[in-house]
Amino acid sequence: MPHNAGKEDLHSLIERLPDSEILAAERYLEFLISREAPVDPEMLKRIDAARAEAPAGIPHDDILREFGL
Repeated sequence: MPHNAGKEDLHSLIERLPDSEILAAERYLEFLISREAPVDPEMLKRIDAARAEAPAGIPHDDILREFGL
């Protein structure tokens, strides 16, 4: 993929972002630019694995019981 095609894809994604996510996207891009080293592929694998796991949660009934409901 040519270098500019990737940037065009990013511009397209930015245009599709809801306004509520613009600040988060801006901060993330600034973070990527400020790093001296590229993002480690192993770190990306660990992030993907963490996202794939179901987060630990508290059952609804336990919450109701805790609040006496």
